[in-house]
Amino acid sequence: MRVLDFSTVPAAHAPGELSPLPAGTAVCLGTFDGMHRGHQGLIARARSLAPKVAVVTFEPRPSEVLARPGASQGAAPRLQTPAQREHVCRELGVDTLVILRFDVGVSQLSPAEFVDQFLLQGLRPAAVVVGYDFRFGAKRVGGPAQLRVLLAPAGIEVSVVEKIAAAAGPLAGEKLGSTAIRELVAAGEVAQAANLLGRLYAVGGTVEHGAARGRTLGYPTANVASRSLHPKGGVYACFLSLLAADESREQECWPAVANLGTNPTFTDTDATTLEVHALDVDLGDTLYGRAVEVAFVARLRDEQRFDSVDALREAITADIERARPLLTPAAAELRHARRVEAEPTSEPVERIGNELIGNER
Repeated sequence: MRVLDFSTVPAAHAPGELSPLPAGTAVCLGTFDGMHRGHQGLIARARSLAPKVAVVTFEPRPSEVLARPGASQGAAPRLQTPAQREHVCRELGVDTLVILRFDVGVSQLSPAEFVDQFLLQGLRPAAVVVGYDFRFGAKRVGGPAQLRVLLAPAGIEVSVVEKIAAAAGPLAGEKLGSTAIRELVAAGEVAQAANLLGRLYAVGGTVEHGAARGRTLGYPTANVASRSLHPKGGVYACFLSLLAADESREQECWPAVANLGTNPTFTDTDATTLEVHALDVDLGDTLYGRAVEVAFVARLRDEQRFDSVDALREAITADIERARPLLTPAAAELRHARRVEAEPTSEPVERIGNELIGNER
């Protein structure tokens, strides 16, 4: 996959930096936070229209640039890092990933100016694919209908993917999108979130030094510092992956259990930590400073305050035994996105499996 990263190029200069995409390339336009099944529907549609597929997105996210200073709520937390998005695009078989810089100047472009600068003068795609609720231009006044009008004179087809709804679970009937996935993750419903993502929900981060309590308990942990959206606090069955220095690929992976919370047995702080214990291997100090990813399979229980260290140790032992049956080779495969040829429907993803959902509590 070719990556064209213009996120550090001032938007005013971007049109001059862009060159036409290879002939026969259909472009998918959007924010693409999560690269979920709805996004995969756009990619599948593009693949049906042209031999090559490009995903075109913006960095930072428009919501991050346009969040009002002092507002009670800023931009929604990210579902994945830019590096994770790039990795998933590779797995989905995308030919080109284009990352354009979004700034105040871009936000003030009219729909016609946006199309002229980035599509007609710049990328010159064979076709453009957007979701039914795609908005662009100053104050988000442009939509799919206007995009069709603006691109028609150039003979560029615009294809619109209609709403795909979640078929089951607490969000049945709602749009299969990033907002729904954030709600599921925040509630600890990581298997339900996986159904909408088409793969396990994962957070990326860096391993930092911690209090080393896990080692004294006989269960050493990697303390993962991450800015991604964390699931609801508790104990999880998961996979811990060591990433390459540029985070572009996975080097090793281990079944694991994770505690996400405040360590109430030892502290009274409100600070949340993500501590991950890899099963049946002692990684020693090898992970400090390294980039890792934690893929959540199922939530096992709430975090608890124990009366003694021995009681905590017994609980960890029980957590591990409960996690083992969930951390199968088949579950490990769910860390990866799979190339989609047909557009997703509202039905649950079979490869996630009801057995994972059934083990969430």
